[in-house]
Amino acid sequence: MSFYVSPVSVPLHEKRGTDGENGERMAKRTRMTEMEAYAVKTRQSEPVGSRGKGTLLLERKASGAIQAYYRERTSDSDKRLPLGTLAKKPRVGTDEQSLDGIRGEALRISVEAAAAGGIAKYLEHISVQQIAAAASRAATAALEEAERLERFRLDEIEAARGSFHDLFLDYIESRRVKATPGVVKELERLLKTNMQEPHPEVMRMKARDIRADHILTILNPIWERGSKVQADRMRSFLVAAFNHGLTAESVVGRSNAKTYSLEINPAAMVKVDKVSAPVERALSDAELKQFWETVEDTDGIGPVMALLFKFVISTGGQRIKNLIETTWADYDLDAGTVLLIHRKGRGGQTLSRPHLVPLSDRAIAIVRQVREINGDHPWPWTTHGKQPFVISSPTHAVADWLDSKHALIAGGKIPTFSPRDLRRTCTQLMQKHGIDDRLSDLLQAHGQTGVVSRHYRNNPEAALPEKRKAIELFDRALAKALGEVTDTGNVLSISRRKKKNPDAMS
Repeated sequence: MSFYVSPVSVPLHEKRGTDGENGERMAKRTRMTEMEAYAVKTRQSEPVGSRGKGTLLLERKASGAIQAYYRERTSDSDKRLPLGTLAKKPRVGTDEQSLDGIRGEALRISVEAAAAGGIAKYLEHISVQQIAAAASRAATAALEEAERLERFRLDEIEAARGSFHDLFLDYIESRRVKATPGVVKELERLLKTNMQEPHPEVMRMKARDIRADHILTILNPIWERGSKVQADRMRSFLVAAFNHGLTAESVVGRSNAKTYSLEINPAAMVKVDKVSAPVERALSDAELKQFWETVEDTDGIGPVMALLFKFVISTGGQRIKNLIETTWADYDLDAGTVLLIHRKGRGGQTLSRPHLVPLSDRAIAIVRQVREINGDHPWPWTTHGKQPFVISSPTHAVADWLDSKHALIAGGKIPTFSPRDLRRTCTQLMQKHGIDDRLSDLLQAHGQTGVVSRHYRNNPEAALPEKRKAIELFDRALAKALGEVTDTGNVLSISRRKKKNPDAMS
């Protein structure tokens, strides 16, 4: 390597002296000009700091770029530290530096190397620092990654926590395989009309955050609009939904991935005053007529359920539970009868009593309608054919009718009643029209005593002639209550009356 050395003129008196002080001095090394630096062809160097502190070396690469180094040579080593690329206009984000910048960097290294005891020890020190810095960066990166993963895990947990809406949907799905489609449809309707539409903010809340006051937010409007029975039903459904949520996460094979993290049932903390129908509640003729004419047009009440109510009424108020339990094999439309089994006692096994019920033309017409819908199922009174109606379904259906626009007469709300009250309504209708109590009791299978009871129990057909007389008298009374005939016997309208057709069904 060669250096450019400019001639230096030294005064004569400065040359005189001892050999050490006044001997001929070597010409001083000089720095490159800026023009020389940028025009270097191969290599060019200049001193850095005082003598012996190293040099700044510029070296042109095959690419044309000028690479700068800090260089320190000793008797046994020649070490270089890259400083960057020389450029008149350094670009941001690159290793390019101006000549002044490179000189400053070379001087810094020179000073630090001198303090470390030479370039070798400096490099060793730098290596240790770099290793420590790399370890620190790695540790920081590992910590940041762990924090990121923890945030991701917590976000996943939070996302998996179901909302109030998710919880009720989950509950509905759990009922779908156990309840009738009618019940499921009713739950979906209640979710939409009583929860989703009026209270979207509450439904978006996490189920675990729902408190009793949120439940009241849902129930109070129902109660205040006069639907007290439905408010109680709604509360029961909410209690059931939260009970489901308390154990849902522990069910083996559960498909829903939502978690609820529930600790309490907020709906169970809310109480709804029970609204029960009077013990002696019976529908008036006007109420009976309104129910009969509108039950099939009521939202939430399916066609078979509506026909079941009409069939109960048409047969003189038979026990709805006994009718629900019948199969098609129990119906003989040629003979115009249906066989019911009355069970009393523990578990329904203490006493089983057959009750042969005669059918009016009105009742037969209703059965034919049901046959068109459910003729392929074992039970007439079913929604999906897998099982007959559950005993609570008629109660819910009556409540739906009472909450509907149809439960009004002359602008006044019809008082609450239950499906059981339809039987009492038929009893009082027979009493009002002078039908003998003994015939009424026979038709409704009220308890019989003594020899008569044993005779009829062992031979259900024995009482059939008297029961037919009772059903004929009752159907006339029903026709008057429904406005189909006048008190004078003049026919106003006849509902769904058809002549028997033995070939149509059996």
